[in-house]
Amino acid sequence: MMTGLKSYLGVALVIIGALLLMVGYIAGWTSSNLVLLTGLIIIVLGAVLHIKQQKKSEKY
Repeated sequence: MMTGLKSYLGVALVIIGALLLMVGYIAGWTSSNLVLLTGLIIIVLGAVLHIKQQKKSEKY
């Protein structure tokens, strides 16, 4: 069960980061660097975790 959730953590973080950026845009928080940088960091972290998970599970 836990390995199933762990394998999608990177993708979930990318989606959460993108949703944060969209909510920030809709709410008019585009001048706040904190919201924009938080969304960017979450997306980059999610992409890195997803790549690491894919490399770990791939058989050469």
